[in-house]
Amino acid sequence: MATKKGVLISGASSGIGAATARLFSEKGYFCYLLGRNEERLSQVALQCRSGASLLKADLTNDSQLKKYIGHLSERPDVDLEVLVNNAGIFEQHDFLEGGLDLWRRQFETNLFGTIALTMGVLPLFYQKNKGSIVNVSSGLGLRPSPKASAYSAAKAALNAWTSSLAQEAGPKGVRVNAISPGLVDTPIHSFNQLPESERLAAKKQMDTYQPLGRMGTPDEIAQAIYFLGAESAWTTGANLTVDGGINLP
Repeated sequence: MATKKGVLISGASSGIGAATARLFSEKGYFCYLLGRNEERLSQVALQCRSGASLLKADLTNDSQLKKYIGHLSERPDVDLEVLVNNAGIFEQHDFLEGGLDLWRRQFETNLFGTIALTMGVLPLFYQKNKGSIVNVSSGLGLRPSPKASAYSAAKAALNAWTSSLAQEAGPKGVRVNAISPGLVDTPIHSFNQLPESERLAAKKQMDTYQPLGRMGTPDEIAQAIYFLGAESAWTTGANLTVDGGINLP
């Protein structure tokens, strides 16, 4: 039986995750779309020309993850080759606001959920002695800013784990890389919830922070994810910044 290459993308219902699914599908990959919003996942699936399967799950729910990970090996026509750990949440806060609950939320989704999903998928890669993992980090994990300490700390930990796992998994045929986007126009940012006139003004202000003069788009980040996930055969342990130059010294 002929097999299709497969990719599993967390946080696939919008933004960078949805753009990544569309691109991988254009390249002939079957897409496993993982997220919490089934309606939006269904809309993304309709745009996946090479086929898609919905995995409605919360990364912080171990039983849901185990259920769906068990299904990944049940399709003999799909050879899962790439895992894109994209799901994340972002909350701005003063350090003394939000308490430990805020820190727990940030680490549960942005770090521990990603680790749990990888723990489930990595044995499948090891069985085949091949696979590729791309962790979507953030420029804030490299250069933290005020009022984002929990998010920045979680992403910095994600970067360190990426490097460690790359060394451990490399001899078993698995590449592990990260990408650190800068300001990208996605629903994760609070300015997208503002009234239209205020939203446009906020975006215009954000554009001025970039040496390239504008925020990035989800499609541009997806291109970089695809490169690391599918095309960079001799790259592992890398952290690729795609940020319009905002983190230049």
